[in-house]
Amino acid sequence: MQPEATNIRIGINGRFFPANWRPVLDEIAFAQAHQFTALQFQGKEEGLTDTHLGADIAAITDALHQTEVVAVMEIVIRVDACGQSAAKRTPLEILQANLPAITMLPCQYVHWHLVPSEPMDKPTIRALEEQLLPQFAAGVLLGAEYHFRFGFEHNEPDLLLFGTPESCARTLEAVPDLGFVWDFNHTIPDHLAAFQALIPRMSMLHVSDTLLPDVNYHLPLGQGNLDLVAYCQALKTHQFVGPAILEIGGLPKSGGYGRDTDDALIHSYHHLQRANEVAHKQ
Repeated sequence: MQPEATNIRIGINGRFFPANWRPVLDEIAFAQAHQFTALQFQGKEEGLTDTHLGADIAAITDALHQTEVVAVMEIVIRVDACGQSAAKRTPLEILQANLPAITMLPCQYVHWHLVPSEPMDKPTIRALEEQLLPQFAAGVLLGAEYHFRFGFEHNEPDLLLFGTPESCARTLEAVPDLGFVWDFNHTIPDHLAAFQALIPRMSMLHVSDTLLPDVNYHLPLGQGNLDLVAYCQALKTHQFVGPAILEIGGLPKSGGYGRDTDDALIHSYHHLQRANEVAHKQ
């Protein structure tokens, strides 16, 4: 297990994708063997089931318990200007569809990653963010009822929706107890200090490398130019405690998908662990 002095629990994004599918029990065994203590599941619009994972959820729950690997869930939802998916479901309806899996695994942290499904101008984005506030509040209540910390993730600035620290701060101010997922890889240098100010509200981290000032490369750690020690120092200063999920793999602009190999994840684990240890000694 990771040293007790660390403030983060380093985990991986489960490789449950069509082009890179791993049986979930193998993924849990891999996590345990290499000191990862969290595994991120991807929620589904119709609800995550054992069919998606290739194993009975009861068996998955038992494996997580035996290995002490914490389950977390990200629910990526592409929303239109009305706040609905292509199937005309709201984020709250999709969260409710995933509750059986959330409660059975159980997931300690759950968040929405809302992405625009169509081009929108800034006024439309602002109206959509405000329209979503009651659903965020309802998600917090579901989290309290079913014992998970509920939050949301920001986007890179070009996507506009929750793309600035100001819009995220407004949302957090409007919804008490709502968590925030900070993605290092979505953060441009001009936004860094303002996002660091939100650390007290952060429930989780997504960690990968990028080639600043460009963002959203999702590189293995060490292949970009993020100053991870500085990020970890800020987390230490603001007393963050929670999972840090390695979301490496690569987008087309960084050479394509498939970089989330076992070796890349193991190397990235040690890279982040060293940075965090250095930050705690300073």
